[in-house]
Amino acid sequence: MQLLKRKKQHNDLDASEKDLLRQLFDAKMALDSARQKFEYVTEPDMVASCIYEMHAEQARYTHLLGRVRAQGISLENRRLLEDQGENLRLRID
Repeated sequence: MQLLKRKKQHNDLDASEKDLLRQLFDAKMALDSARQKFEYVTEPDMVASCIYEMHAEQARYTHLLGRVRAQGISLENRRLLEDQGENLRLRID
């Protein structure tokens, strides 16, 4: 019988795992920002630029999400990190 791997909770995370979560959340915010920017541009060159940016951010987010899942880190840790005052960096474009 195969045992299920328990997802790591906040108290179980080391510094590198917390950093990985921060990178993931930063990537998600950057992806959301790129999508939002795409909604407002009208010039063809800017549309192409936004599409390129969205693809790049999606690839970065997918890669980081795969690493988080491979390490068995629970995504519920974001709220725990925020509640304990470990502010996640906000990316402002």
